[in-house]
Amino acid sequence: MEGVPLMPTNRRLLATSFLGFSLMLVMAQALAGQPPITSQAEFTRYLHDTPPGTSLFDRLSPGGRKRLLAELQQDFGERGLRSVPYGDAANELTHRQVDALYGLFGVEALTKGVGLTPAEQALRARERAEDAKARGCAIETCPESEIEQRYDELILQKEDTSLSDAERFARHNQQYDRLFASYQQSESLRLVSRPDLRLLKRAVETTVLLLPSTAHVAQLQMSLAEMRRRGMAEDKDYAYLYQALIGTRQFAEAKTLAQQHPGMNAGTFPTFSPSTILPRGWPTALTLDKHSQAMTREAFDPSTPLRIVVVADCHFSQDAAHAIEADAQLKPLFAQHAIWLASQEESFDSAIDWNRKFPDQPIHIAWQNSEWPMLDSWAMPTFYVFHDGKLTKKFSGWYDLKTLKQSLREANALR
Repeated sequence: MEGVPLMPTNRRLLATSFLGFSLMLVMAQALAGQPPITSQAEFTRYLHDTPPGTSLFDRLSPGGRKRLLAELQQDFGERGLRSVPYGDAANELTHRQVDALYGLFGVEALTKGVGLTPAEQALRARERAEDAKARGCAIETCPESEIEQRYDELILQKEDTSLSDAERFARHNQQYDRLFASYQQSESLRLVSRPDLRLLKRAVETTVLLLPSTAHVAQLQMSLAEMRRRGMAEDKDYAYLYQALIGTRQFAEAKTLAQQHPGMNAGTFPTFSPSTILPRGWPTALTLDKHSQAMTREAFDPSTPLRIVVVADCHFSQDAAHAIEADAQLKPLFAQHAIWLASQEESFDSAIDWNRKFPDQPIHIAWQNSEWPMLDSWAMPTFYVFHDGKLTKKFSGWYDLKTLKQSLREANALR
């Protein structure tokens, strides 16, 4: 699936669009009192009963409509949508249209700010019309280009949920390389149409978001360079690249990019002070000073008698932190033994905001997720309990203090 990089306040949407939202998200209120669509059967009924040409899905290009419908239809759980795929909607619909479309499912609060301006929407529609004319067909009847067919295969591949996040992300990147490596070269990019160039950029963006590498970052830079050459690139088009540079810890390059493209609204960029000595073999994370705009890389001993690692930073993680802070039994336990940890892609502003709210439970940002192989999922919140470096129990989601305490007792972390 795809997300849209809107930084810093909507940065969390990026991560959760891939890791999956908690089932509780679908409990959000529907628009205008209309009950949300919460099952595949209800969605099928909606599509059947809505007159042709009147649905917001009809405003999408044929390929965008096909992909979004397929993603939504396979994404229902017991309580509704398990995640919010909005890549095609965000790249073809306006902000208001995106809000209205996801209001059908009761999750419009999670897509605020996502979408195009009317002028951007009109420009992309013209690009598709010009491409169709050059190919001698109408927009609605043009067969998909080879690049779009490959893009379909990448986006709609079925994930193996039995694999760890690292394994799934690596598999996605291998699939991407197989499908697009031959296109992501400067000479090849000059030959593709504008709609296909946008798809190539989106394809590599999904890859640098999941598991950033310097090779894929370079490919994204080439796609953006070609877009810039054609006058297609705006400041916000560089947001994924900025986050990929942060994720690969190329801080100087990221800071320069933010200065060159202020329209990204990249947010706070703390000063990084490199650590001189770090214990070999220990996982590390960025620690942001709550009194100054500075950050350091800190190592954590994985073999302590008791360690609770909480993958966090979403709304439900904050609910858990509030409850723990207010509980006389859990507050000292977490203060002494817990590490609140965000994935390496997390924005600095998000971590700074967390630390302002929870000064006694500061959150750290993994230097690289791969340094934490003992964490097989970065879904939020996920609790890992270790004794002497060995995993005792893992549990996900936030429900209430009673459930949390019971899980901690089962893990011998609470009496």
